Amino acid sequence: MTLVEQSTDFQFSLWQGENFRPVNQFYRTQKHKGSASGDDKVFIIQQESVIVGAVRLVPYSGYYWLRGLYIKNALQGKRLGSQLLDCVAAQISLPIYCFPYPHLDHFYSQAHYQHVDENLLPDNIATLFERYNRKGQGVLVMATNLAVS
Repeated sequence: MTLVEQSTDFQFSLWQGENFRPVNQFYRTQKHKGSASGDDKVFIIQQESVIVGAVRLVPYSGYYWLRGLYIKNALQGKRLGSQLLDCVAAQISLPIYCFPYPHLDHFYSQAHYQHVDENLLPDNIATLFERYNRKGQGVLVMATNLAVS
């Protein structure tokens, strides 16, 4: 793994492992149904070599879709999620889209994500957003690193 940032007790890095097995094991402990695979970029937080936080970015042509931001329950409320998004922002300059639940609006806004008009979404993200809405997920659509027109 390439070390990106280190705080007193936590190391933030882009996952460089041979496979995503340890990351996916962490996701399962958090009851996350998805898993990292293929060309996903995964950023992690480790404490004493144990994964305690992760977020994955699914690549598309010219942008990413942020999925599965999880912090170990016992460590929530310590700004680790915000620091993980800062780590991502330091390494990714392409637009990043996400579908947060409404109660996470402030969290993502503080990380410089902004609401996006669903009529202005790239086709793939628009299709995914429509699918989430059909399932009654009640999610927002936000993004960061958007070009200013």
